[in-house]
Amino acid sequence: MPASASKSTGPGLEYKSYCEDIDFKAEGKQEPNSRSQTVVYHRHNRKWADKIKTRRRNEFQDFITILDFQSQALLDNTVTELILEESTKATAAIKVHDDPENTNRVMEFKNLQVSLREDPLRVIYPPTCQFPTFRTIRLAELVQEYEIADGVFRVLHKGNDKSYVLKMVNRPSYQPLDSDVIRQELENLEQFKSIAGIVQPAGAAVLPNPYMTDPQSSDPQIVISGILLEYYSGGTLQHVLKERRVREFCWEQWAVQIGNALDTIHWEKKTLMDLKPSNVVLDEQGNAVLIDISGIGGVTYEWRAPEIQDEISPFDLPFQARRWNDVWAYGAIIKQLASQVEDCPFGRTLKMVADHLTKDIHTKWTLSEAISQLEASVS
Repeated sequence: MPASASKSTGPGLEYKSYCEDIDFKAEGKQEPNSRSQTVVYHRHNRKWADKIKTRRRNEFQDFITILDFQSQALLDNTVTELILEESTKATAAIKVHDDPENTNRVMEFKNLQVSLREDPLRVIYPPTCQFPTFRTIRLAELVQEYEIADGVFRVLHKGNDKSYVLKMVNRPSYQPLDSDVIRQELENLEQFKSIAGIVQPAGAAVLPNPYMTDPQSSDPQIVISGILLEYYSGGTLQHVLKERRVREFCWEQWAVQIGNALDTIHWEKKTLMDLKPSNVVLDEQGNAVLIDISGIGGVTYEWRAPEIQDEISPFDLPFQARRWNDVWAYGAIIKQLASQVEDCPFGRTLKMVADHLTKDIHTKWTLSEAISQLEASVS
């Protein structure tokens, strides 16, 4: 699992990640519009996560080391964002605990002021109390085997030597929306437990709140750091199609299995919105299973139905439009499958059904019509 790079800056202060706005070059500017440095401030066995933002470079990191954090009203159990800006109004001088170097130009700004707020871009960890039915597994009990995608890992549980898939809340490209996606996926996983053809949860990976100010607190605030999913050893349908290994499996059942799982999701007034071969995996018996079922995580452009390809906010579309998008993507998957088995009768049936599913929205088949045709042909 990824860990934030850090370095010590002396007693009481530890540097974490640093970033700066990169648009200034395109705007023809010499300096970034803003910079931010995440630090952890320690005092008397307590710690605060802080993110300091400023509009000037000027020996920024050196200035942070002399900033008197004790004089700031830092927020407990979260990330405090300190925004440093020059003000035209007379303000009290920022307190420092050491004299700055003569070359430190930050201190030249006589009216430099600091404002505090909770960092809106902090990693938001869902509390375990929101999902009491999930088995909790400490993150420390999991050993990373390899990374599957950004923030998605195959892991090994130390207790039972079983492999799982771990989807982390915190990842290198984290945005606050990622926590909403994780939360929605947890809700959907809870709703579709024991449903054939839909990915099954193994539990929630948990850890004490990383932002806890007092690590000795009687309330450790256990939070969810990731979703633990069953691992499906057959790999993705995308890999099978790419390697042209369809005939190595009982592929005739896949279209019906995918269709029935999708129909179950639609029956609950939910949609996938990113149905594609890489989000279909095969279990040990070669059955097709849908994964990535949050329904709000992303929409791959080439797997959008033509009528929504130019939509800026596809997740805000009415349910019916989103359902038709899923049906079109389902037809597109069947079409790719049919292309490798079109020399057999059922392969030709797949192509016919796929054509009906990917037609103009006003003449295409419904999902139920497609499944009925497939079930009749495969039996």
